[in-house]
Amino acid sequence: MIIIGVTGGMGAGKSRVLAYLEEKWNACTIRLDDISRDLLARNGRCYEQTIHIFGEEIVKPDGDLDRALIARMIFEDSRLRDRLNALVHPAVKAEVRWIAEEMRQLDAGLLVVEAALLIEGGYREICDELWYIYADEAVRRERLKSSRGYTDERIDGTFATQLSDNAFRACVDFVVDNSGSFEDAARAIDSHLMKITGEYSAQ
Repeated sequence: MIIIGVTGGMGAGKSRVLAYLEEKWNACTIRLDDISRDLLARNGRCYEQTIHIFGEEIVKPDGDLDRALIARMIFEDSRLRDRLNALVHPAVKAEVRWIAEEMRQLDAGLLVVEAALLIEGGYREICDELWYIYADEAVRRERLKSSRGYTDERIDGTFATQLSDNAFRACVDFVVDNSGSFEDAARAIDSHLMKITGEYSAQ
């Protein structure tokens, strides 16, 4: 089994790449945001501790956590963001390790792990390769405005918390340029995967 970590800035098109890998390469995919969401759900492993960090105000009447309020609070206070990350990230990584081992025993061919903070989270130790999904800032900004309705202020704040292009490139094995036509990106992905699947099958 090959484990590929997919990362990149917000708006670069990571979800599109994952969907393509699922459809074309029959990849099993893990989105760390989905695991995090489960951990913060009622009865999730991080539910009570998150309330301890942020206070009872983040609990909605139905008992679920108010994710929009949490997002605003960590946007305004980096210390809260750091405390939440220190709680959730180790729990997410433990879950990924467990899933990866299960997939390995099932002899899954390709497992893809996706997150914006893959490098910062130390997933190099889990993944055989790290991929950086790149799109230039103007393209990412336009995508976030049109698809998510983000304001320039929110985009600026998000971009400021993410690694620079140079930092991403220095830490990965493969760069997918997704600034233009996705067909071009798909051809690059296919070419690279045909190469590395051949290399791993020969080992």
